[in-house]
Amino acid sequence: MDLSFDELSKPVRHLLLVDDEESILRSLRRMLRRDGYVIHVALGGEEGLAVLEREPVGVIVTDQRMPGMTGSQFLSKVKEKYPDTIRIVLSGYTELNSITDAINSGAIYKFLTKPWDDELLREHLADAFEHYELKNENARVSMLNRAIIDAIPDALLLVDVRRRVIVTANSAASTLLGYAAPGSAGSPELAGTAIGEIELLPVDLCYWDEIADGTFRPLHGLETEYQHRDGSLLPVRKSTSNAADGQHPYVLVLAHDLRHERTIESSLERLNAEMASVLEATSEGLLVLDAGHRLAHINRRLKNLWSLPEDLLSATGGEAILRWIAAQATTPVETTAELFAHFLAPAARLSGIFERQNGASCHWHASPQLRDDEVIGHIFCFAVAPP
Repeated sequence: MDLSFDELSKPVRHLLLVDDEESILRSLRRMLRRDGYVIHVALGGEEGLAVLEREPVGVIVTDQRMPGMTGSQFLSKVKEKYPDTIRIVLSGYTELNSITDAINSGAIYKFLTKPWDDELLREHLADAFEHYELKNENARVSMLNRAIIDAIPDALLLVDVRRRVIVTANSAASTLLGYAAPGSAGSPELAGTAIGEIELLPVDLCYWDEIADGTFRPLHGLETEYQHRDGSLLPVRKSTSNAADGQHPYVLVLAHDLRHERTIESSLERLNAEMASVLEATSEGLLVLDAGHRLAHINRRLKNLWSLPEDLLSATGGEAILRWIAAQATTPVETTAELFAHFLAPAARLSGIFERQNGASCHWHASPQLRDDEVIGHIFCFAVAPP
């Protein structure tokens, strides 16, 4: 017989029946066989615990009055070791008083009386398995959501606006701010921490005052500082979104750690300063263009040699600067073509000599600026010999 996809995808339902009377177990098995359960049986509590150690049981049905260990005692132990199971007592009505404490403590999900109605018992068991599967599915989805949230590399905080308290945070937020990861032992978790202990700047405090007054204004890439648990301040770029669920005003905060970017910016500033020093130290006129032929660097020597006007430099057009230089040659058209030939073969090193209109000769050479064998710019050097 062919099974449908829905039938194939249904979870296997393991049912444990516990009773000291074998005739009761046989009767229950016979009646429940058509419902497709994987049925396990045990003649007492100790035997039932042994079954639970090796089988993925979802629902348990037990008698109350059994020698050695009563049904409520058995289910109390089951609750401690297997809290997700659905636990049902099937016993005489007179036993109800003896299991009241177990019902109140949550050890027993439902009490059903003997003798039972077959169809009613089958309905109760189907409901019990649906409850068990829904609870497990909710737990699975919750774990999956947690995994997705923790996979986000930026810090994520959910803030209760009324109390101004962080309700939950992902692992990236805990790591960034020096708190314990959710569910781990050790230092305090971010959850339960006041947002004011993290966001200290007046602009941030005013923002939370504004939201508390009932006006939500989303932030997009606001640069601010967060306080680490050790007291140090961390540069972050913060964005917010409204996460209110209708009754509770929540705000979701996404904070990107800027320390790495700041380090790169600082390194680039240092490299640019060093490069500027090198450019100024040479006796040649230097012109550095990027891959798009825009002006990247120019030294003072080149400006003075060719009397470059400021409006030409502010336009940042590297080709315009080369045309200005070629225009001062005795053969401007040919000189322009020679200089621009480097753009046609950017990986090549070219050089040449042309005569200026004032009688001086100019030696020039063009070289590619490379990064990992990729051309990222062009370097032109000009050395002028007096007439």
